[in-house]
Amino acid sequence: MDERPFVLGVAGTPGAGKTTLTLSLRDRRPGARVVFYDKYQPITRMSEVQVRDWFARGGDPNEVDHHDLISDLRRETRIQPGAITRPLLIFETPFGRLHRDTGAFIDFLVWVDTPLDLALSRAVLAFTRIARGEPSSKAARDFIVWQEQYMTNYPLVRDMYLAQRDRIAPSADLVLDGTRSTEILADLVGAALAEKGLAV
Repeated sequence: MDERPFVLGVAGTPGAGKTTLTLSLRDRRPGARVVFYDKYQPITRMSEVQVRDWFARGGDPNEVDHHDLISDLRRETRIQPGAITRPLLIFETPFGRLHRDTGAFIDFLVWVDTPLDLALSRAVLAFTRIARGEPSSKAARDFIVWQEQYMTNYPLVRDMYLAQRDRIAPSADLVLDGTRSTEILADLVGAALAEKGLAV
């Protein structure tokens, strides 16, 4: 048995349903570990001007510093001697294999293909729920500022998401319809991995 963790990449645009699917898959496989790209968010540390310039150059994620993420992936994929079943690591990432250094860890890539209008509504709803959960009025004001900025920049963001889909989805091992239920999507991923001898 291969004692190196099997890395399942889950990719899609923001709001595609990556996190929900990732958590569902983790719950189905006791002992599975997860690495969330959002924990690192190197792009959000860039200024708006830097992001615009980056996208104008083609939005290549290989230009962005992912040092901490790479270090953690390297640690999480070390050989685990004595494992009874092959360990599973789920890597939620917006870039799939497009980012070479992190993509090299991925053994099987899933692309969650969700219409952008649905993904947008999910993303806004998620931030709305976070704001509602904060007791201070400042949280509501901060959310309004965020929403205004996000909607103002959405034409650019939308183009980025479309380019992301066109560049990442073709390299996926499995493309899922993001409008379907999480349970169905998890079943489809589980069936695909079962063919590779990995139970999920």
